[in-house]
Amino acid sequence: MSWLGRLLQAPATPATEAQALSRRDFLTGGFLRRAAPAQPATRPRPAFPVLRPPGAVAESEFLAGCTRCGDCIRACPHQAIRLAPERLRAAAGTPIIDPAEQPCLMCADTPCITACTPGVLRRQTEASVPAIGVARIATVDCLAHQGTTCSSCSERCPVEGAITLTNGRPQVAADACTGCGICHHVCPAPRNAVLVMPRMRR
Repeated sequence: MSWLGRLLQAPATPATEAQALSRRDFLTGGFLRRAAPAQPATRPRPAFPVLRPPGAVAESEFLAGCTRCGDCIRACPHQAIRLAPERLRAAAGTPIIDPAEQPCLMCADTPCITACTPGVLRRQTEASVPAIGVARIATVDCLAHQGTTCSSCSERCPVEGAITLTNGRPQVAADACTGCGICHHVCPAPRNAVLVMPRMRR
């Protein structure tokens, strides 16, 4: 009898019974499955940073609390709030602002916050509309920084002192910028030179 036959027919001793392979496991490769190391758990892909409507809470709290009801979208009088597309991973289906399509006009009465029943949009004080982000100028793409006369962003910025010109080149004052995205919306550069990043909240 071959060694394989003897192995399959040999009775298991009490000391090794718990470790013995069944005939089916051996012939079907079950012992390989048993011996294979466990696959590491797949980590969830992080969400892309997105520009939220005014008063948004910290991103992790926002994702946990937003019901995707769409009330803030319907309340926005300027159609600046829209649903995040699927490519934005965990943020998909939640309200965002895409200044390339329509910037936020920072309504004084913040109807989006009033409409938010889950409370992930909150107005902390009555003094001003909560800033949503901060603009950055990509000088390599900016016409003014590359020697062409252009002042579109500074001319259209609604916040005094948020964008100033130094030797004809725009500079953003981060403390004054609200992140509304108007500067991004009006930038005429072939590759938009204004980046609007969300303000990080903890």
